[in-house]
Amino acid sequence: MSKIHRASQNQEKRTAKQWEGTRNSGSGNGWVRKNDVRSARFSIECKTTSAASYRLTDKELREAEKIALMDGRTMVFQIEMCGRKWDVIADEDLREMVGE
Repeated sequence: MSKIHRASQNQEKRTAKQWEGTRNSGSGNGWVRKNDVRSARFSIECKTTSAASYRLTDKELREAEKIALMDGRTMVFQIEMCGRKWDVIADEDLREMVGE
């Protein structure tokens, strides 16, 4: 198992614990429950990189969002790099969360 694969699995475990959710086993190679972590409120796609940047595309965001919506959850796209986690969500979801 590669170092980045181990880091990715650890990220998923930490995220699942943090949001009281579960990891979706085989999320990268199956068709059911595609995003990596599922909690009562969120469907979270996790990405880990050892680089100082991550190229996030509209296609990735829309696919993660589609999967979350089909599951009745809010999509979060989480990127872990340089020892820090970044959570990306749609503006309308953030506004709903803060009551706007």
